[in-house]
Amino acid sequence: MDLSRFGPTTILAVATFSMLAQQAFSYVCQIVMPILADRLAEQFDVSPAWLGLYLFLQNVMSIIAAIGCGSFILRYGPLRVSQAALIFMCGSMLIVASGQLWLYPLGAILLGAGSTSTPASSTILARVCPPRLVAVIFSIKQTGVPVGSLIAGLLLPFLLGLVFYSATLSTTVRLGPFGTALATALIILLVALSLQPLRAYFDSVKDPTQKISFGDLPATLRMVLQNPNLRDIAFAAFAFGGLQSIFSGFFILYLLDGMDYSEIEAGSAFAISSFTAIWARILWGTMSGFVPPRWIFAGIGFFGGVAALLMTQLDFTWSLNGIIAVAILFNITGLSWHGILLAETARLAPEGQVGGVTGGVLSFTSLSMMIYPAVYGLILAATGSYEIGFAIASIPAFAAFVIFLNPTYPGSWLGFCLSLGRSLATMRALAQATLVLALGVGVGLAFHTMGY
Repeated sequence: MDLSRFGPTTILAVATFSMLAQQAFSYVCQIVMPILADRLAEQFDVSPAWLGLYLFLQNVMSIIAAIGCGSFILRYGPLRVSQAALIFMCGSMLIVASGQLWLYPLGAILLGAGSTSTPASSTILARVCPPRLVAVIFSIKQTGVPVGSLIAGLLLPFLLGLVFYSATLSTTVRLGPFGTALATALIILLVALSLQPLRAYFDSVKDPTQKISFGDLPATLRMVLQNPNLRDIAFAAFAFGGLQSIFSGFFILYLLDGMDYSEIEAGSAFAISSFTAIWARILWGTMSGFVPPRWIFAGIGFFGGVAALLMTQLDFTWSLNGIIAVAILFNITGLSWHGILLAETARLAPEGQVGGVTGGVLSFTSLSMMIYPAVYGLILAATGSYEIGFAIASIPAFAAFVIFLNPTYPGSWLGFCLSLGRSLATMRALAQATLVLALGVGVGLAFHTMGY
């Protein structure tokens, strides 16, 4: 398809929609294992806590892929890298469909390799998006995550329970977990192929002479950590990515295994709450045009931490509507930061290095998505508690609230912490802390009341 004959507005619309679609179906793959975890645990006679190990392996690879994808994007083009990410995810789903448990670690690694989809899509949008629209366009593109959650929450439980008669096989076929994974793999393959007509335009600036090297990993990390603004954003990526990882990874399992809800009920709760994140991401991106982005990050940190603490209060006395209300708060905070974060990263990145710097920042997301589920899984295996992990996840979120409530600190985070400690003795700081505590108690009481 020759997009060059169209105007900038049309090209931007095509880029935004196509990258939103690839982001959505990439995220469908991320939700497959959390939804299938309980069924697979029964199938293989293992603890549901095994999901933590799977997510750990997945995100180890995500870190490597996110930091090291810069040279691949430059050499092969961002659209080709987006397609490759989808193919990796397709392969991961095929491994799940095989039913061979010993191959599942390889499936986790392939799924992690697909994390290059976000830096690649950011490169495409940064190229065609006017600076004044960056925050909104990136937020729209990142609605692919809640859109993917919505699709997964409705589609996967449907496929799990799908039963039909095959005249060819002369028998009744029930898809079950393995058939569901296979159907997902075929859908992802079709999405990857559908992007091919766009490659000629979006990969026209690729450099076939670019050397493939992971030697730029330390340089990329130094670029992020030595820039105070990027460093703060990297911490937000870590704190908020951790919230996202345990919600996406364990919320459905929490309802299925911990509270005895059906797959349809759990999937519907996940899908309904995910729908609200679509509008929240666009709202935060739009607000960043007239509200300092640091204030928005601070609000996400505070209310995301409150949502994590509310998750620890769920029990059999809560109605499903009350649980959905808590999940909505979690979604509009802990799962709605991506667009504004990526837009700020693209704005602060040196010219021509958007993909690499975005990968460097997102490596902190992958790091948290590696650590949080692993710790959560260990706690779940040791105690059987779904609540403790959410309580621990609230701590970095509240730390992000404190960091972004203050101006960027030019020195190290250690220096910032020491400076913060000295400022806590002031009456102004005490008044702020009291106000924050009062807000937290008020929100908690409101949601707790809705749960009965």
